[in-house]
Amino acid sequence: MMRLRTAVISAIFFGCAAASGWAQTPEAAPSDSLLLDSLEVQEPLDSAEILAPDALTESELAWLNYLDENWCFSTDTALLNIRDFTSGDTPALDTAALQSRMALLDAQSPLDLAWNPVVHSRIAFYASKRKKHLGTMLGRAPAYFPLFEEALDRHGLPLELKYLAVVESGLNPTARSHAGARGLWQFMYATAKYQGLRIDSYIDERRDPVRSTEAACLYLKRLYSIYDDWYLALAAYNAGPGNVNRAIRRSGGKDNFWEIRFFLPRETRNYVPAFMSVAYLMEFPEEHNIFPREAAPSFAFLDTVMVNEVLRFDQIAPLLDMEASALAHLNPMYRLDIIPATTERWPLVLPHAEIPSFLAFQDSMQLIEPERTPEIVFVPEPVTYRVKNGDVLGKIADRYGVSVRQLREWNDLSGSMIRIGQKLIIHADPSKL
Repeated sequence: MMRLRTAVISAIFFGCAAASGWAQTPEAAPSDSLLLDSLEVQEPLDSAEILAPDALTESELAWLNYLDENWCFSTDTALLNIRDFTSGDTPALDTAALQSRMALLDAQSPLDLAWNPVVHSRIAFYASKRKKHLGTMLGRAPAYFPLFEEALDRHGLPLELKYLAVVESGLNPTARSHAGARGLWQFMYATAKYQGLRIDSYIDERRDPVRSTEAACLYLKRLYSIYDDWYLALAAYNAGPGNVNRAIRRSGGKDNFWEIRFFLPRETRNYVPAFMSVAYLMEFPEEHNIFPREAAPSFAFLDTVMVNEVLRFDQIAPLLDMEASALAHLNPMYRLDIIPATTERWPLVLPHAEIPSFLAFQDSMQLIEPERTPEIVFVPEPVTYRVKNGDVLGKIADRYGVSVRQLREWNDLSGSMIRIGQKLIIHADPSKL
């Protein structure tokens, strides 16, 4: 009965975020790893900073009160602590119980989520050393999991893949790895461009929850079509298909992740066990004295308006009951807190209680003098250069008027080695070609 009650609470909790008004595709826009410990992340804003009670209507306040009374935003451990654990305790792992719970997960998923000793050790580590972090992930989950699940379901992918974003970014759309990957799904620059995501001086769609999730689904679907095995596909997502293909060859043609694991890069060996461990602990957190912390604001109270003129967040915020930092949190793909709407219309995500004020004062916002007037210059589409005999990065960089550092970032290069026939993406100024 307690398990049923917890499931019902979770259903309500996650269901509250389902009616999202998150950013839509801009008109005229092209149609077209990373474990958590290594990420540079910015803490998201508290829900109270975005959904100020005095900005809500009476009916909205009544709805919020209903949700609160029904535990939708609850982080109360007195309610969730079904095992009566003492605060801060780390319950000992019961191998038999762990095997039983993972067998339940395995039976409900096309992924192989059965217990094994490697995953057991990762669960033990996370359950003891990452409790606070996992609690934060449980608090952020209602803001993103419904969005992930809708996209995964639409593409016919296992819903449990939503936990990949926990491993990749800690559910932070502004997360950045030391290697340069960005966003909820931690796309490197070149991979993101190949997936059709827009990245320029003002826009980084890797940081947009809707666009990056769509790109991640398409990329995961493509990887699965290559390997016909989800864990090989996840390994390729982390290390690249080239590393997975080499591991398969070195293993003598094995086609199972666990059989090629020690032929993979060190980080990738732990990637799938980390994913399985996170999936388990976020499905059974209360069994390990882990509870949601700092519940994120639900997308149920957000909506989108399309903007057709250049606007800065510090022009919008003064005429709304919001801070510019709250606007930036809701609209993470705008890199400079500027909506570069000129020939295109771009979305602005707001609490829906603020939509009428925005529409009423939009013309007045244009009259507010920003600290500087932005000059919107759109970055041209990249050119592709094929490496020739005698080429080195410095020579190529000089030819196109870019830096070696930029060439490395655009092409996911860790060093200066390039090979004849290799294709390089270059964002060059056409006037300098």
